[in-house]
Amino acid sequence: MTFNKEDITEKIYTLSVLQQSYVGEHLRTLQLNSLQARSLTYVYKHPATIQRGLANYLGKKQATVTNILKILEEKQLIYREIPKENERQKNIYLTEQGKQMVIKIEEIFQHLNEELCSTFSEEEHHLFLEQLKKAEKALENV
Repeated sequence: MTFNKEDITEKIYTLSVLQQSYVGEHLRTLQLNSLQARSLTYVYKHPATIQRGLANYLGKKQATVTNILKILEEKQLIYREIPKENERQKNIYLTEQGKQMVIKIEEIFQHLNEELCSTFSEEEHHLFLEQLKKAEKALENV
């Protein structure tokens, strides 16, 4: 099998690698990795979530998520509380410092999006988004 650099799948892969590289580089300045950043943004959007919900979102095993949460707790970005109605689980919340970190994480993605969008005209941007949605739908049905 030969790979053609002009294949759509190769272009998508290249874009993904470039995006991950950019994001990883900027997350390192915040002393975070991508899983930690994704965990923080998930908890921000789902306060009082439990570890199982986060594990499902990340597509990772419970043990991996336990380690991620332990590090985020040590960095004082999250805290866990045991609810009175279910003492077997712990709800996860962001600290104030964690909320500020999510803002910085979102700024990284916003800047990347602005850089990418600046290369397109308004019409090209609209058409590109439509094509991406079409590709996403096609891949969901594979």
